[in-house]
Amino acid sequence: MQAEERHRITQRVTLTGAAVNCVLASLQIVFGLLGKSQALLADGIHTLSDLSTDFIVLYASSRSSMAADKDHPYGHGRIETLASMLLGAILGMVGIGIGIRGVESILTPSAASPEAITIVFACLAIVAKEGLYRYTIRAARTTHSSMLESNAWHHRSDALSSIVVVIGISAQLMGIPYMDAAAAVIVACMISWMGLRLSRKALSELIDTGLDLELVEEVREAMKENASVIGVHNLRTRSMGGLGYLDAHIEVDSDLTVSEAHYIAHHIEHQVKKRFPRIIDVQIHIDPLDDQMRDSVLARLPERQTIEQDLENAWKDVPESKQIQKTKLHYLDTLIEIDLVLPVSMCSPSHAAGIERIKQGAIDLDYVGTVNIYFVNKSAKDHE
Repeated sequence: MQAEERHRITQRVTLTGAAVNCVLASLQIVFGLLGKSQALLADGIHTLSDLSTDFIVLYASSRSSMAADKDHPYGHGRIETLASMLLGAILGMVGIGIGIRGVESILTPSAASPEAITIVFACLAIVAKEGLYRYTIRAARTTHSSMLESNAWHHRSDALSSIVVVIGISAQLMGIPYMDAAAAVIVACMISWMGLRLSRKALSELIDTGLDLELVEEVREAMKENASVIGVHNLRTRSMGGLGYLDAHIEVDSDLTVSEAHYIAHHIEHQVKKRFPRIIDVQIHIDPLDDQMRDSVLARLPERQTIEQDLENAWKDVPESKQIQKTKLHYLDTLIEIDLVLPVSMCSPSHAAGIERIKQGAIDLDYVGTVNIYFVNKSAKDHE
């Protein structure tokens, strides 16, 4: 999904939620005051805080959807993560405030009891918040947005807290003292817990916690489905704004050409992003050897420049070496395999001795294991 479409959906869903929260908060606060219900008033303040967080979501969505630039080569997805952390902090503070007020009401009870009409608006809040949850979570799953998912569960927690409010008001109307204020304290605890949960999830993203292990294993198996892949290792993932970023090393046949290996990597990248829409960035590193072997190989085998110089010295008295058109190096196990390409005109008895000297001169190098000679027509395309 394109960033513009993701931003458009987020805006639509959040503005809808803001409109509902605006109306609902007004009704809850007004009738909480008129109906003398601490719990409904607390729930109304909670809904009002939802209105403020809706605007945070709108701002963060607008900024995080901006394209990558010179200063932010990985994009602006962390803004969404920071917004989620801010939402959690706001919820936590709101919850503490409501809890303190509820405790004060228990310690210094009022003679007034809530009116029956307050139950109607508490039930209205349950219906409205559950509807917003279902609407928002559907959009969150479509866009793979952790921020929208957090907002959706925020709506669900509101619905649950409103259920507690209904229970509290009903109990107090039946003559059970302190239940309305106690319900307000319970609501406050639920709000604070949700704030802690959102902040913890955002912090997890900020410190680059990997994606779910189950998802990572599914990705690993999907990569192995490619017939050219021998193994997968160093598979690392992280999340940014709810979207996944992945890099991995795949092992392939050491005889593959660079172009074929690049094609395999590109094909795997495409397939992973298509099969797992949440993952939007895939980086594949091609390994002809396993990790344990590669470290020892790199420690003792020389680079091409050194090898070409050694071969030039070994062939300085071999005139046939001037006809070599291409030299291919294969870093295999602990030795190098060399492919030499010569014109087909060199494939004759008169050049046999010179060809043998070329081969032997290369094999005499202590880091060379095998030398293969290929003859091609000059007019033919070089094969890889």
